[in-house]
Amino acid sequence: MFVRTLSPARVRRGPLAAAAIARAVALDALDAGLADRIGARAAVCGLAVLRDGPTLQLAGTQAQYDAAARDAEGAVAEVLAQAAHAVRNALAPARRLRAGHFVLDLERVLVMGILNVAKESFYDGGRYAGVDRALERAEQMIAEGAGLIDVGGQSYNATTPAVSQEEEIARVVPVVEALVRAFPDVALSVDTVRSGVARAALDAGAAIINDCSGNADPEMAAACAAYSAGDVVMHLKGRLKVREPEAYVYDDVSAEIVRFLKERCDAALAAGVHAESLVVDPGLEFGKEPHDDLTIVERLEEFLTLGYPVLVAASRKSFMGRLFGLPASELLAPSAAVAACAVLAGARIVRAHDIQFTVRLVKMMEAISSDRKRELVRVAGMPLAAATADP
Repeated sequence: MFVRTLSPARVRRGPLAAAAIARAVALDALDAGLADRIGARAAVCGLAVLRDGPTLQLAGTQAQYDAAARDAEGAVAEVLAQAAHAVRNALAPARRLRAGHFVLDLERVLVMGILNVAKESFYDGGRYAGVDRALERAEQMIAEGAGLIDVGGQSYNATTPAVSQEEEIARVVPVVEALVRAFPDVALSVDTVRSGVARAALDAGAAIINDCSGNADPEMAAACAAYSAGDVVMHLKGRLKVREPEAYVYDDVSAEIVRFLKERCDAALAAGVHAESLVVDPGLEFGKEPHDDLTIVERLEEFLTLGYPVLVAASRKSFMGRLFGLPASELLAPSAAVAACAVLAGARIVRAHDIQFTVRLVKMMEAISSDRKRELVRVAGMPLAAATADP
């Protein structure tokens, strides 16, 4: 007789999955008496239980959470059902995104190509400002495998001047109109925090609004709802274009971000945004210090519990430059490491500058976890030189 352990990869899709893959949840701000009753019920069903002040932590399998919720009563049943639902979300991330007339399949991770048409861009430096250059760059990114194009008309770097709404519209809308005509089958996102810009872009044919203020503009969610657009809700602490490191203090960075995103998504739903049109982004670097960003990447799975697709945008950001003492031009490898962590954690969209590289990274990671590995082989032997530019 020989005993061996089985990796989570072996059982993640099989009949043992619900009993073999454990997840932990935190139940915050519970009444002491309710926490005692929930803990007692959870323990009976085999869940590990830890009291940490007003927080009750549980750990176990999906089957154990379901069992604990199933035969409980009252408030105990309600809370345990929420815990079971959160675990189910973490184990099976959202796989579809409704955006305008698009329904995007997220069974495979999408790479969102960054198309900065702002002259102040920290990395592109205005290289793609103007319709002709933007079209050329978009065509290249699509050929390299980008599943989405994200058009940005202003930089949020604290060292760059602010851009008026009129100037942002003048930069973005002609590019969106041209891209819609040239690439009608590619969903376009617009990176803006202004509902006026969002409406103009959506009217021009954009399908998604990527809002790095988390819908701080009170009309943003309504604008997305009016066009049935995708709404990317990002976490932001502090103010855009103002660096305030003294304000970037967290008791628990991931817990605070989850609460923020939950509140903003609930508000978007109330404004009419479809649940399948919401995407969440933890907001790397926006109101964080490098140690916060590293913790967020380490804990990316915690954002899956919200039940929305997770977008990760780390490409060539300065938190990695501060870690290595390198400029943005030399941050491809660190960016790839974060992208790989994002895919492993269950993120469904990775925003990137380097499309072909990132697409190949994603495809390789998906190949490793595929159930159809034999079918993925394309040629009998490795070519001696690159035969095509296919991503």
